Amino acid sequence: MSAPALEKIALIRMSSVGDVVLTEPVTALLREAYPRAEIAFVVKAGLVDLVAGNPYLDAIHLLREGSLAGVRALGREVRERGYDAVVDLHANFRSRYLAGASGARLVTRYRKREVGDAYRVRVRKQPFRASKRLVERYVASLIPLGVEPVYRRPRYHVAEADREWAEEYLKLVGIPPGGFAVVVPGSVWATKRWPAERYGALVRRVNAELGLPVLLLGSAGERELCESIASPESCVACAPSARVAAGETTLGQMAALIALARAYVGNDSGPTHIAMAAGTPTVAVFGPTDPGQFDFEGHALVYADLECSACSFFGGDRCRLSHWNCMRTVEVDDVFEAFEGLLGPIAADGARVGGELRAPGTGDDVGRGGR
Repeated sequence: MSAPALEKIALIRMSSVGDVVLTEPVTALLREAYPRAEIAFVVKAGLVDLVAGNPYLDAIHLLREGSLAGVRALGREVRERGYDAVVDLHANFRSRYLAGASGARLVTRYRKREVGDAYRVRVRKQPFRASKRLVERYVASLIPLGVEPVYRRPRYHVAEADREWAEEYLKLVGIPPGGFAVVVPGSVWATKRWPAERYGALVRRVNAELGLPVLLLGSAGERELCESIASPESCVACAPSARVAAGETTLGQMAALIALARAYVGNDSGPTHIAMAAGTPTVAVFGPTDPGQFDFEGHALVYADLECSACSFFGGDRCRLSHWNCMRTVEVDDVFEAFEGLLGPIAADGARVGGELRAPGTGDDVGRGGR
């Protein structure tokens, strides 16, 4: 595959957390194909932590405000850098504007989903079944740049400052790295949140039966949810082994704590994609969205896979059928057994190294079991 001569390349993916994390293979493939090129990333300012530690990037452009004036200012900034190519991994109005404003001679864009999916899901109310994983769609956008669209699993690169903070935090609260579990019970969309009382029961069992302290993480807006899960009412025996740190970290610091955890449990949310990309053994609880878009090899997927699932591309505020069975049918036993199943091979065969699972004395990933 012949590659055009490119000296400066900009990637655009402004949000959301999981989507930005999943762009990492694109940056890796570009760096291999263009080792001397300047590669930049365009992202919302609030998500800069997600790419700050990426070794394949030379520059980051920030969307500091979503107003028209803010987008125009960013467009001018990008144009001034004189990029030869722009890879639009967002494909919305703002990213299209920025790609056009860049003045780049080559613009390529990823294809969100198959033609007709929106009609089938939103109008005909048929379940969504992704034909490709999201990362496959991302890397396919590199074909016009002469890059072979080889599928790779995303990796999360923890910034050194965030790792140092996380290690210091764990010392402060008396939790050893690799000796705790992270639970992130929140999500932007209500239908994607496994019930809080079940998270409470899960935390209790992780404490009592596995002897692992639990760190509850999330945004400041999810702190009340996390506190309800760690409270004596919902988790009779877990305090003080369950510690709430939601709202106390930056996004990068939360990612660093996740990378240092023994295992992780969460819904279909950004932190769950961080956990999998960081190499932390992950239990992902899915309901209204299609897990076929993602790679769960080496992790555990808990998914009821009902006739009505997946009913949405992103989730929603309420179940359109009013029963929410996709989440209600997921029992605590289901998630606990999946969690426990991830621990054995790690304790017996592997070691935590740099936020990734490595077999002792090798460079091979451990725990690459089935879905």
